[in-house]
Amino acid sequence: MATDGTEGAGIDETSPGIDETSPGIDGELIAEESRRLVETAAAAGLSLRLMGGVAVWLTSPSVRRRPYRRPYRDLDLAVPSRHGRAVTPFLVAAGYVPEKLFNALHGASRLNFGRPDGRWTVDVVLDELDMSHRIDLRGRLDGPGPTIDLADLLLTKLQVFEINRKDLGDIACLLADHEIADAAAPNVIDRSRILSLTGSDWGLCHTVERNLRRTADQALVEPPEDAPFAAAGHAEALLAAIAAAPRSLGWKARALVGESVRWYETPEEVRH
Repeated sequence: MATDGTEGAGIDETSPGIDETSPGIDGELIAEESRRLVETAAAAGLSLRLMGGVAVWLTSPSVRRRPYRRPYRDLDLAVPSRHGRAVTPFLVAAGYVPEKLFNALHGASRLNFGRPDGRWTVDVVLDELDMSHRIDLRGRLDGPGPTIDLADLLLTKLQVFEINRKDLGDIACLLADHEIADAAAPNVIDRSRILSLTGSDWGLCHTVERNLRRTADQALVEPPEDAPFAAAGHAEALLAAIAAAPRSLGWKARALVGESVRWYETPEEVRH
């Protein structure tokens, strides 16, 4: 993940260990590696779930085609904190090298690893994604499938304040390839999960709305090809649902302050 929003969560793509001359890895190759890691972890009793751009590649076929097909440079994983101590020995056994200084400083919430050949890195978050905004994943990392829940995956993209075309494309493909409904079901983006978070946190809501509008604009110019749904239409429908949803007292109080006080964090602040 990158500081400008690449790979969705805003984690620094210049983390130690990555080969900056690498153009990236084909989605199919890195997705195969991600499946291997998740399946091996499951066999060892470790709840490891994929997020970020490769998770979108696995769940949303539109991102494998033009105009949003692209190379990848990292794997982003989430794990419950109860399994945090098992992550390092597991990934070392899988052939990855830990970033010892980074992990010593941030190991309670994040861990970073690299391939010995520098082709890609692996970034692991424990319990929650805490970047531009906080997405709490506690109790949501034991479901079926190799990735985090689709609503959570969408939120990890929509929470990026400094968003770029890669993230907008990932959001567009998620919206284009999946039904949106108030249901926790496979291949469905659970609208109720999104509304529960945006209705209680004005800052997150404001960034999500901003990014949904940008996604709608992007998808009108470059719609995902051969997708079952119109990404722009789904973005607009989700915006309408957010606008109509109940808001907490905390949300309403923070809304009075608005943009006069910054409502998001920067990757550098979170990192340190």
